[in-house]
Amino acid sequence: MYKVLKKIRVGVALFFLVSITAAFLYIVNSETSVFSTLLKLQFVPSLLGVFSGTAVVFILLLLLTLIFGRVYCSTICPLGVFQDVTTRVANLFKSKKQKRFTYDKPKKSRYIVLGIVALFLIIGITLPLAYLDPYSIWGRISSEIINNSEQLINNGISFLFPNSVYFRSFVHFAVGSFVFALFLLAAIVLFSAFRGRLYCNTICPVGSLLGLISRFAAFQPVINHEKCTRCHLCAIKCKSQCIDLKTQTVDTSRCVVCMNCVAACKNGSMTFSFTWRKSSKQNYNNPIEAQNKEINSPDRRRALIAMGLMGTALAVKAAKVGPLLSVKPKISGISPPGSISIVHLKQNCTACHACITACPNNIIKPATMEYGLDGVLLPVLNFDNHFCSYECNQCSIVCPSNAIMPITLEEKKLTQVGKVRFIPKRCIVFTDKTACGACEEHCPTKAITMVPYKNREGLYFPSVNRDYCIGCGGCEFICPAVPEKAMIVQGLDVHETAKKPLKEEQEELVIDSFGF
Repeated sequence: MYKVLKKIRVGVALFFLVSITAAFLYIVNSETSVFSTLLKLQFVPSLLGVFSGTAVVFILLLLLTLIFGRVYCSTICPLGVFQDVTTRVANLFKSKKQKRFTYDKPKKSRYIVLGIVALFLIIGITLPLAYLDPYSIWGRISSEIINNSEQLINNGISFLFPNSVYFRSFVHFAVGSFVFALFLLAAIVLFSAFRGRLYCNTICPVGSLLGLISRFAAFQPVINHEKCTRCHLCAIKCKSQCIDLKTQTVDTSRCVVCMNCVAACKNGSMTFSFTWRKSSKQNYNNPIEAQNKEINSPDRRRALIAMGLMGTALAVKAAKVGPLLSVKPKISGISPPGSISIVHLKQNCTACHACITACPNNIIKPATMEYGLDGVLLPVLNFDNHFCSYECNQCSIVCPSNAIMPITLEEKKLTQVGKVRFIPKRCIVFTDKTACGACEEHCPTKAITMVPYKNREGLYFPSVNRDYCIGCGGCEFICPAVPEKAMIVQGLDVHETAKKPLKEEQEELVIDSFGF
């Protein structure tokens, strides 16, 4: 039975890994958002989504953990599944002895990391959690490495078959973000190749938090002391290194319910059993286990402290208390429509980059210092190579944490993420005394109109009504002024609502080679 359950778990886990990875590939997400719905089943996005009004997934994941233990880590988490795949592949190049895992004492670092993450959450900074969240790590790896590799292959094919496959430029490529993702990928591969679930049980805040809950799970791996022959088959297969055969106990806070141990046991001494029965009380009367509990008491204290800090962080977030850290750096970034404000984006975004790969115009990029130090790698709009399409709300659809709230197209068309600033002395009508009007032609809300320029026949000058501007960047992108644009969109710290344009129905903009 356990071998069948293990196969089912492996099949479901591979489904989640492939599907979630596909959600970050342009070749897939440009056609459908089906795979993006699976992103909302991830733990940290569901946790942050609770404070934006969607608590169902978070509650279901908690219940799943309380009943079966850390099933999320072995089945739903893409980074966890990737570690298992890496371990399996690495074993192909190891000797039989090197493949064996041995029991490793629990590391106190996991609760220290969890406590630090909780402290940052209390003062209103989500970034440490975003950088360590396993889903978001895999999102950045998928976006920066796998997606860009797919794009490189696409462009190679387009070179061979230019009439069949079109070339895509790497307009949202950011060196810093790519290097960071590459570093994390290398670290995770090394960890999992030699030590299995080392990252999950020493650093990952999600693993630590779910580990605290899984201690009380209804179903847990249990060793029958009478049947166990200490053959070590279960411990050898345990990639979490949490089975201690000296005391015949399993550290359920580190167990990811992979079913390796129960499937390997030949005499039925290792079982996955219901532990809420009163009969399980006999396990605690074992003097060896009682001694073991006493030895591990400092670890339990650290766990309680970490849980208390995380509970405080969640309470502060639920109370919608503003950031306690009064550092207000100069903000120059433009946050995506639906993100409400830069503060809301910082407090809820996990920097998974789902919105970056989903943007059809490739105008969303990983931030450097546009939002300040606590906003590095968060999504920011950039109009150097395109503009925000008037008929698109894709980023708000795919965001799993509600950092970018779901908004309808009608709401998006009135959302002011910024307002344009017109600098007359840069306009080519002023500098070259030549006709233009590209900005007016490509403004979807008609916030820009052309008026006669100094009574010169045939020359018209832009006039901007910022009340109608939504900051889409159409005018900035298309402005032909060099080296500096005459139209510059300035981001708003808090998004506003624009006036309805006089002409409500706008045609989708088509940019030609010159823009006018």
